[in-house]
Order: sequence, then C-alpha cells, then structure tokens
Amino acid sequence: MAKRVKERVERGVYWLEGVGRVMRILDCFTDGNPELRLTDLSERSGITKTQVLRIASTLETGGYLHRDPESRRYRLGMRLFQLGTAVHNSMNLRRIAHPYLQRLVETTQETARLIVPHPSGPVCIDLVESPKGIRVFAQLGAKMPWNAGTSPKLILAYLPEEERERILTRHPFKRYTARTIVSVEKLRREVLSIRGQDFYFCDGDLDEDAFGVSAPIFDHADRIIGAINVSGPSSRLSKAEVDRFIQLMRSAGAEISRELGHRAGALPRGP
Repeated sequence: MAKRVKERVERGVYWLEGVGRVMRILDCFTDGNPELRLTDLSERSGITKTQVLRIASTLETGGYLHRDPESRRYRLGMRLFQLGTAVHNSMNLRRIAHPYLQRLVETTQETARLIVPHPSGPVCIDLVESPKGIRVFAQLGAKMPWNAGTSPKLILAYLPEEERERILTRHPFKRYTARTIVSVEKLRREVLSIRGQDFYFCDGDLDEDAFGVSAPIFDHADRIIGAINVSGPSSRLSKAEVDRFIQLMRSAGAEISRELGHRAGALPRGP
C-alpha cells in the first residue's frame, strides 16, 4: 500500500486511504438502494463493520448520512443534497450566462467573466476574452481575493451576514495597489455601501491599469450565486464608456437572474 501511495504521489496524484473508504461507503447508495443497513455497507464496500460504523457515525454527525432510528438503515443526508444543488446551479449558471458573456465582448470589445463565490476566494468559471491585443489577464478557474476587484466585493456584499463576517475576519488582506482596501472596517463599510445596488464599478484596486464593472446574479430564492463582469485597460476608459458599460452589465445581470427564476425587483437588502 505504501508503495502504491508513493507511486501516485510521484505522478502528482494524491490518495488518502481514509478518504477513499468514505467515498466507497457513499458510492454504495444508488437509486435502487437508497437505504442500507450497516451490514449492507460493509459487504458492498469491502470495509469491516467496525470501520464502517465509525465512518458512518462521523458522516451522520456532519449531515452527510441520516440513520432512521427505527429501521436503523442509513440514507444519504441533506448535506449531500445541498452540495449537489450547488453543483447543479453552477452548471446551469454557466450554460445560461455564456451567451451573455459573448454578447458583452462583442459589444464592449473587453474581456467578460463569470465569477462564483468560494470560501477561499471567488472563482472564475467561464470567460470570453477581448479580441484586442492589449487586454486584462484572465484565467479560467483562477481564484480572486475578496478585497479587490469588482465581482468579489459585489458578491461579498450580498452574502448572508454570518458568511460575510467569517470572510472579513478570517485572515489579513493583501494590498495589490495603492487603492486596495486592506482594513477590515473599511472593507466592511465598502461592501455594505454596495449592497442594494445592481452593479459595482471600480478602477485600479486589483491592477493599477485595469477597470471592472460587475453585476450580481441571483437565483430563484433571491440568493447571490455569482457575478458577471467586464474588465479592460483603464487607458480605454471614458466617462461615456463607464455609463454605457454599467447599463450593459445591469441588463445582463438582471436577465441572467431572471432566467434562473429570480423575481424582477427582488434585490436583497439589509445588513
């Protein structure tokens, strides 16, 4: 086993046997077998009943499994349903938003991105690059800081208060330019001032020579699930362009939200 693990690590693939056992237990559940006894889990996974009991009890505590007190059978818990819903929403969001990204690039000639929240920093899950030779750097899958850029602060403004405070107080923020906010108190005031708006514009706080305009995206339950963004070199920016980009972003964000079931005008407010 140690040799096999070492070989996987050398190829850049890491395997933790304990996590592997958890996955084998979860994989035992299917549409045809939604409820299983401890003995069933042991037989199907090839793991001893003692180990299965320890793993299942831990998963039950975390909400990943639920055990019926009468039948003593296990079934998948609500936490897995919530995670599955998050995956589905991200896939659905990308499919719906991509045509809007394409149209925004055609209209503005600048780079358009789709950003979604993640505990360690917002993530770019889709982008269409500007056709111009000089453009902002954008990378699919790249994580962004919470304290710089338009989309991160816009998303942060609409997260539930408990989640927002956890992000604000978790770790010190890095300075990227002279305009970057690194103070927790100043960042809190900034994001709360954004809340209630359907766009956010910023220039030079992540990259000294770049601007960005973002609009929030809400789902059918009026929850923030992402932001759509257009960004480009500040040298191409003018007051007229700012106003035009803001209107384009507000429209795109509202249309994507509408397709996701968000009610028009139901912009979340409050602390």
